[in-house]
Amino acid sequence: MSSSCSSKEVVDLIVHNAKVYTVDTDFSIQEAFAIRDGKFVEIGKSNAILAKYTSARVVDAQKKYILPGIIDAHAHLYWLGQKLEEADVSKAKSFSEVITILQQYREANPDKKWIKGYGWNQNNWNPATLPTKELLDEAFPDVPVFLKRIDEHVALVNQKALSEARINQYSKMPKGGTLGVYENEGEKGKLNKEKGLKGLNGLLYETAINLATEKMPPLTEEEMKRAFQGAEKVCFQNGVTSVGDALMDKTMFELLDSMHREESLKLRVYAMINPTEENQDYFLEKGTIKTERLHAGALKLFADGTLGSYGAAMLEAYSDSASMYGAMWRSTDEYRQLIKKFADKGFQVNTHCIGDSANRIFLDLYSEFLGTEENKNKDLRWRIEHAQVVHSNDLEKFKKFKIIPSVQPTHAISDMPWVETRLGRVRMGHAYAYRELYEQNNIIAFGTDFPIESVNPFGTFHAAVARQDGLGNPKDGFQMENAVTREVALKAMTIWAAYAAFEEKEKGSIEAGKFADFILIDTDIMKTDNRILRNTHVLQTYVNGQMVYISEF
Repeated sequence: MSSSCSSKEVVDLIVHNAKVYTVDTDFSIQEAFAIRDGKFVEIGKSNAILAKYTSARVVDAQKKYILPGIIDAHAHLYWLGQKLEEADVSKAKSFSEVITILQQYREANPDKKWIKGYGWNQNNWNPATLPTKELLDEAFPDVPVFLKRIDEHVALVNQKALSEARINQYSKMPKGGTLGVYENEGEKGKLNKEKGLKGLNGLLYETAINLATEKMPPLTEEEMKRAFQGAEKVCFQNGVTSVGDALMDKTMFELLDSMHREESLKLRVYAMINPTEENQDYFLEKGTIKTERLHAGALKLFADGTLGSYGAAMLEAYSDSASMYGAMWRSTDEYRQLIKKFADKGFQVNTHCIGDSANRIFLDLYSEFLGTEENKNKDLRWRIEHAQVVHSNDLEKFKKFKIIPSVQPTHAISDMPWVETRLGRVRMGHAYAYRELYEQNNIIAFGTDFPIESVNPFGTFHAAVARQDGLGNPKDGFQMENAVTREVALKAMTIWAAYAAFEEKEKGSIEAGKFADFILIDTDIMKTDNRILRNTHVLQTYVNGQMVYISEF
């Protein structure tokens, strides 16, 4: 026996007796693998791996299922960490319920200088109208309150917060921002008649949110670290080993880098840069930056807002609000200049586009760069983030210019109850059209946009293939012509999400030489009934061959 063992190759970990979906080129299914120095060494049959390798660490998977570590192509890591400390009002069915939740939060957190909450969605209320600040003023006259809508594109604040942040009708507005005002003179205290100005109703739209957040007490470095670590914990619990962070700042990037170096954070992060002046100065000087776990590789732009807050830029007016079309955040020339600056330094360009007008403008803007003789044969992989409403005349531009759609299938399910009222039946025909988008280049990347949606990747998988909510509604699925196959869905959460970040050679599949990021789950998601998919449990999560999570389930 000792002679046999001595002839075997020593590795750090052997996993066997599993059903391994490798997501390699052949989408092969294997049983076992060996890991050394944080990377897969060999994948194959259990008897072959056990015969060739020996290790002090051997995991018998007991016929359970293994996938590559999930890659969330579009999310907000820091926001998730922050929200673990804030009031969650996402389940509220009315604004009065929001107030009750905030009062309970205040009782439990009496020392907080600001009450912060998130997740309100007026589309879940009856009537489904945007809230204004007067109930907040009554309930919380002496403490500032800041509440972000579920899409993060609108915030509601009380008068105390407006006063603390010195926000008034004369405030200098950031590009793309708007302050909500009362429209009716009859509403008490709503108009400043002497100045001829409409009173502020507490709603802050898009970049106007920054007017409040900039005046909040800043988090300490230790608080920021705890936020990232809290977010990482949730990711690992859900089998997510890599995240595309869709709005990265210099300060956050440097902190992530230091945490990686000191081994206090293990999650891999692909950073999309928020183009503030400070961030431009920093990243344009340095260019793209890459380590094993942190990669600053993309510019992140916002074309428009969201459908839920009427901010998505549409070619025609909203069906339930004939005067509203949404709006672009900047002029086309401003976008063009930003794109050129970052593209010249080797950055990918990823743009939030929700409405059909925003998508058309950016597909055409991308074409100005991608269609040139200099660029048309380059592998640039520019992305449209969300691509929620794309006019049928514009779909072919994804194919022509090799643009990657980066989408969030759970958005379709969250919006499903109200979105047809907002868009009308005709536009619904080219909304959340994930199969059509995939078919343009036979590639699509999936994310969750957490914390706007749940981190759970199996909710994403279920939404993509079954097009149903967690209760199995609608019974026959939502616009099933745009459901995707299970193989497409798994690739979109692994190898194609890696490809969308120029990282497919190092992660996204279980293959020799790649990082040993993988998860053990209790359900065969490629075979099981749709009703079970969302309830898939992650049993273990590994990064670089090291276990970072084990379930108590």
